[in-house]
Amino acid sequence: MAQYIYATTARCCCSSARALPLHAPALAPSSSRSPLRWRSAMGASDRLTVAAAKPRHAAPCAATVLGEPLPASDDHGLVHPSADFAAQALVSSPQQYLEMYQRSIDDPAGFWSEIAETFYWKQKWSPEEVCTENLDVTKGPIKIEWFKGGKTNICHNAVDRYVEAGDGAKIAMYWEGNEPDQDGKLTYSELLDKVCQLANYLKSVGVEKGDAVVIYLPMLMELPIAMLACARIGAVHSVVFAGFSADAIAQRITDCKPKVVITCNAVKRGQKLIPLKDIVDASLVESAKNGVTVGICLTYENQLAMKKEDTQWIAGRDVWWQDVVPNFPTRCDVEWVDAEDPLFLLYTSGSTGKPKVPLTP
Repeated sequence: MAQYIYATTARCCCSSARALPLHAPALAPSSSRSPLRWRSAMGASDRLTVAAAKPRHAAPCAATVLGEPLPASDDHGLVHPSADFAAQALVSSPQQYLEMYQRSIDDPAGFWSEIAETFYWKQKWSPEEVCTENLDVTKGPIKIEWFKGGKTNICHNAVDRYVEAGDGAKIAMYWEGNEPDQDGKLTYSELLDKVCQLANYLKSVGVEKGDAVVIYLPMLMELPIAMLACARIGAVHSVVFAGFSADAIAQRITDCKPKVVITCNAVKRGQKLIPLKDIVDASLVESAKNGVTVGICLTYENQLAMKKEDTQWIAGRDVWWQDVVPNFPTRCDVEWVDAEDPLFLLYTSGSTGKPKVPLTP
């Protein structure tokens, strides 16, 4: 059974959560026309979708209202939301989407400035430098810069501002596990506390702004907690899909030279046990051969899959998450970062199977 994490929004006016598709299309291509990029390191079984694209040349099929069962067919067409559901969306119709897209092409600076205004900025960018670019190698290095001079923090925007607005008791995320009776949820206040505790731990072991942290976790709530904790202190996280091999992890570790690797001891996918910690151990041996050693492997005990006593352990390097992180304060100052500072590293694989130049937001 696939495992899911549902992110919710505090602005939802209904009591039910809205699942955010993690493979949603962006409003514009990832280029100088668009500063926002949708990326996911998750596998196909972990996708959250509400619509399926109709295959090219397929016969037209009847649409269905969101929430009703789809026809038993692979080419069922699009899922049309109900009017009530569409009214809650930020983009409520295909026509509105097309109008927004066209404006993003005609006036990218104005369009994306309005989008950016919905975030909290500690320091605003210069109106004259919303976007600067050079795509001509004869005129110097290729570069694309957005909101130069602006300072913000993604963790503050994702969590703190909802707590500060009085929405701390609202649900920030739901979690569904491997079995039907395994689930969980966190409010914005609970999420903020856990993020700050991990952020404070990372700072205590020497992780600073600009340092890399590799995250090799399955779909547990600790995964977004780890991502937000890194963002909070200005560290650059690299999420590695928890299905990749030891060699794939080692390649990424060798490239970004992280101070910490975060993983868990194991996870179950259906009835199959995946010993993630063993895979990380093998990757750290391989990266050490390439001259890159990692001082700390922070390991979450996933009791639903494996107990501590059954986990391979290297004293002095390996640390149990539950033994250290809960001991840290639930308040951690935000590191305000420049709009062009890196947030994460996401490696793409080519025909060689080796990482290319990493993507940064």
